[in-house]
Amino acid sequence: MGRWRRAWVSAGAVLMLAGAGCGGGPPGAPVRLDAGPAVAALVDPVHISVAGLPPAGLVTVQARALDRQGHLWVSAAVFRASAAGTLNLATAVPVSGSYHTADAAGLLWSLHPAGGSQLSDFSTSAAGFTVRLEILTAGHVVAGATLQRRWQVTMSVQTVRRDGFAGLLDTSPAVRPGAPAVVVVGGAEGGEDAAVAAGLAMAGYPALAVAYFGEPGLPQCLCSIPLEYFARAAGWLRAQPASRGRPVVLYGVSRGAEAVLLLASYLPHLADGVVASSPTAIINGAVSAAGGPAWTFGGQPVAPVGNIPVTRIRVPLLMGEGGQDAVWDSAAAASTIMGELRGSPDHAPATNLYYPGAGHFYFGVPPYFPVFTTTEVTALGGSAQADALATERFWIRMITFLNHLEIRQPPSP
Repeated sequence: MGRWRRAWVSAGAVLMLAGAGCGGGPPGAPVRLDAGPAVAALVDPVHISVAGLPPAGLVTVQARALDRQGHLWVSAAVFRASAAGTLNLATAVPVSGSYHTADAAGLLWSLHPAGGSQLSDFSTSAAGFTVRLEILTAGHVVAGATLQRRWQVTMSVQTVRRDGFAGLLDTSPAVRPGAPAVVVVGGAEGGEDAAVAAGLAMAGYPALAVAYFGEPGLPQCLCSIPLEYFARAAGWLRAQPASRGRPVVLYGVSRGAEAVLLLASYLPHLADGVVASSPTAIINGAVSAAGGPAWTFGGQPVAPVGNIPVTRIRVPLLMGEGGQDAVWDSAAAASTIMGELRGSPDHAPATNLYYPGAGHFYFGVPPYFPVFTTTEVTALGGSAQADALATERFWIRMITFLNHLEIRQPPSP
C-alpha cells in the first residue's frame, strides 16, 4: 500500500461537455450530460445525470483513463432510463457493470485495469489524470464529457525533517477558523500517509502526516518506536501558524491506529480527539525479524501482551472497521474496545462504525479515487464496492466528528 499512498494526489475536475442526438429521446433532441462540479477537489461529492434518453431504454455509461505509465483503466455500467428519459447516477442502480449500487461516483472508484491486467496501483503524473465519460444507447455514443483530475495547486505541502521527527504538513486556503488540526499516523507500510493528510487539508483541516519508520534517518522497521516521538510531532503541530490555537486530533490506520490508541491511553492530555481506523485492541510486537516490542514509553518497552489500556482515554474517540478484514479481526477488536469503555464509569464519548462487507483498507482514505480495484487492496479483504462505499461513509462521519471538535469563533462585531 505504501507506494500508492505516497503517490496519491489530490484532484479537481474540469468538464467539457459534448452531445449528439443519435439514439436519444425525441427526434432531433440532443442527449444532455450534466456532470460536476466543473472544478472540485477529490474529496468533494460529484454528480452525473443524463436527459434526453429513450424513455425506459437501456443506456450504458462508461469511463476510461490512462495512468502515468500509459496503462488503460476502464469502468462501465448499464442502466434503465426513467419513463421521462432521464438518468441520475446518484439514485439509479445499475442493471450490470463494474459496480452494483446507486452511487454518483461509482464510475470513478470502479476504474480498473483494462483487459484483466494485474496492476498494483493507479499512479498519476504531477499534473493529474484525465477521465473520459461516454453515454451509449443502442451501441452508439450519444454524449461525452472529459474530466481533468488535477492537483489542487493552492495546497501547501511543507516537508519537516527537524524538531525530532519527520513528516509532511499539508495546509490549504480552505481551512476554516477553529477547525481541528490532525496528526496522521500510517500503518505497517512505513513512510508518511500522504493520502489522508492531503485529503484532510483539502477538506479544511491542517494535517501532519508523520513518518516513524522506513524513511532515511528513521528506524527501518516498526520496532522500538518511542511514543514520545509522536508527542513531539503533536506539540510541533500545535505551535504552527496554520494550527495554533486549534484542537489537535490523532488519526491512525492499522498499526497507526494501535499507536494513537496507545498515545491517548498513556498521554491522555496530548490530543483533543482520536480517530482509529481498522484498529487492534491488543498491543502487538515489532514488525521485524528480530522480534521485540513495537513501541516504547519512558525508555521502557511497551510489552506486546495484553490489551491497550483504553479506559485511560479522556477525549472523544471515533473508530471504524470492516467485517471482512483479512489482516486482523478489527471488528472483534473494536467490539472489545467499546466493551471496555462502556465498563469504565468515566470514559470519554466513543463511536464505532462497522461496515460488514469492507476489508482492511477502507480506513478513511479520501473517497472517489480508483484504488479499490487494485491487487494491493483486494488482497486485504472485502469487495471493491464495499470498501469504496465504506470509505465514503466513514469519510463523511469523520468530517462530522472533526466539526464537533471545532473551536466556535465569536461572531464578528
